[in-house]
Amino acid sequence: MKVATPSKLATTAVLTAVLAITAGAPRVEAGRGLPPGLIQPVKTIAEVARIELPEIDLARYRTEDALRDHSVFPTPFRFAVAVGAEITPAAAGTWEDLGDGSSLWRVRIVSPGALSLNLGFDRFELPAGAGLWLYDGNGTMVQGPYTRDNRNAAGGLWTAVVLGEEIVVELHVPAGAGTGTDLRIASVNHGYRGFGEAEATAATKSGACNIDVICPEGAPWRDQIRAAARITISGAFLCSAQLVNNTAEDGTPYLLTAQHCIENASQATSIVAFWNYESPTCGFQAGGSLAQNQSGANLVALWEWQSGSDFALVRLDQTPDPAFHVYYSGWDTTGNIPSGSVGIHHPSGDEKSISFNTDPLQYDDYYGSGSHQWRITQWEQGTTEGGSSGSCIYDPVSKLCVGTLTAGTAACSNTAGYDIYGRMDAHWTGNGTADGRLSDWLDPLATGARTLAGRDSGGAFTSQTWLVPAAASAPGVGTSNWKTKIVVANPTSAPQQAKIYYVAKGQFWPGSAISGPHTIPAGGSLAIDDPLASLNPTSGLIYVTVSAEGMPVATRTYNLAADGGTFGQGIPGILLNAAEPARTLILPMLMSDPNRFRANLGLVQTSAGSFAVRVRVHATNGTVLAVKGYNVNGSYLQINNLLNDMGIGSTVVGGGWISVELINGAPVYWTTYVSIVDGSTDDPTYIMPVAG
Repeated sequence: MKVATPSKLATTAVLTAVLAITAGAPRVEAGRGLPPGLIQPVKTIAEVARIELPEIDLARYRTEDALRDHSVFPTPFRFAVAVGAEITPAAAGTWEDLGDGSSLWRVRIVSPGALSLNLGFDRFELPAGAGLWLYDGNGTMVQGPYTRDNRNAAGGLWTAVVLGEEIVVELHVPAGAGTGTDLRIASVNHGYRGFGEAEATAATKSGACNIDVICPEGAPWRDQIRAAARITISGAFLCSAQLVNNTAEDGTPYLLTAQHCIENASQATSIVAFWNYESPTCGFQAGGSLAQNQSGANLVALWEWQSGSDFALVRLDQTPDPAFHVYYSGWDTTGNIPSGSVGIHHPSGDEKSISFNTDPLQYDDYYGSGSHQWRITQWEQGTTEGGSSGSCIYDPVSKLCVGTLTAGTAACSNTAGYDIYGRMDAHWTGNGTADGRLSDWLDPLATGARTLAGRDSGGAFTSQTWLVPAAASAPGVGTSNWKTKIVVANPTSAPQQAKIYYVAKGQFWPGSAISGPHTIPAGGSLAIDDPLASLNPTSGLIYVTVSAEGMPVATRTYNLAADGGTFGQGIPGILLNAAEPARTLILPMLMSDPNRFRANLGLVQTSAGSFAVRVRVHATNGTVLAVKGYNVNGSYLQINNLLNDMGIGSTVVGGGWISVELINGAPVYWTTYVSIVDGSTDDPTYIMPVAG
């Protein structure tokens, strides 16, 4: 475990890419979309120009850290050091033309012995449509794409880390983008301790007495847990922080931490915030996902630890993605003494933990500058560590933030150790100026309020919506009977709710609720066989709203005959919160034979109104067998026996494909599918689309 220090600063994060085929274009944010260099026929990574940096003086930095980490003053936890660089696309790397008018630039940067690498760009100018990615030498850990929208107030960009000693930088410039690219890597930050699971050891992980927020002790604090972030500063230092609400309740992304974490405006622009970095299992203290992150902020106000209360308030450059399901903590600036306290933080920068103190807080003049601090004499459950600085303590009754962590001696190895927090009432009035107090920013309406409840992002909770494009409850061939079964999984640690809606053929979005709300126990699932039974015969689309992210939805449509039922076709849900429409969708597997198989085509939208598509059927040799336009007047249309409807019903097609092009209308989201039905058994196979 790490030695406790007076500084409580948070570690930074890595990003793993999930490789997925979607029906829409990648969204422009960290962790979405794949670099062209990993999916197109270009030069291998080994053929890309390589820059090797000089080795760092590791012994020197470890000696310095031994002094820094045990300083009696708040001192940032350092996990990386900057290696000077001046790398530009004009002077280094490898350029390639991709054949479609677009171009690709890549460079490999190696810093021997690094456990992680992250980059600081002092110039970050990109043309519209261009994207920049980072990944490791194996192409397995991907960061990006970053676009022109990610340029910070200083004109640069700070990135999250990639584990290992090699990082590949990739820039894709689309055809016709012209000039406007001006990139310069000014700092390669060599991570030499405590970051991620790959190099974690007993000496680098947080102490065993820490309590994972996923544990039952965290259940009453699910909202406040969602407010906490792990942040990196200048690519080298680590802290904890949290979103805070304001009296306008307008979702302004104010992030509160300690001033000794963020000392000036330059450091604020370098922030990378990571959300929901938590252990998936109680007691594991590992395994957190680092996929949710964002870069850049602007300094709003601060008051120094030496003479003030040690707070910094920044405004993030972007509102956190709705998929992150963040929370804006409430606050109490009255200075009233709570009967105890609860801390939510990232000890040693590791997965989020929760700590409990059952004794009243004490006023303290820790730095001799007036009574600006709280003292926790001892934690009864859990602790804090280097990496926890800037995190809130909450009143256990009101669940409002009353202070932010500055320093202390508490640790798993020192359960009698204390902690010092800057008080929110001192933060509130600060040094008497707008840039040195919280009141101007967290009470923009000048209400005079000294307490404010927290809130979900965007106000009332915005649930996730999962679309299931095809569902039925109707008689089939012979004695068969089409039915749909729906399953909603709840892998979270708290009970959640789900509600089921239905839009029948010819009806318009949003249809009507048919079931729920259903409460799904933590770790459990909801399974309903034939939710459309009361509407039989019917066919259409289903969508499901769920009360937490990460709750997947799927169905199967099958036929029930006298001799039993087949398993039928599995139909996975589509997460609409993250979905984006494509103009052309491809259905890559077509089987049609008038003597055995028929193909049914479905067209679906999540909008009121109509849209039109052009459908082409392609033979395996590339011949276009038929073309026909279809108007969809409603949210769901299924064309049964498509080839027959298109005038080629006698044609046998084995392994061909279908293209469906949106030619009119602007649905919020639309998709298509083909269901290949065995005429002798009425057994279906569902074919998902991919973007064309």
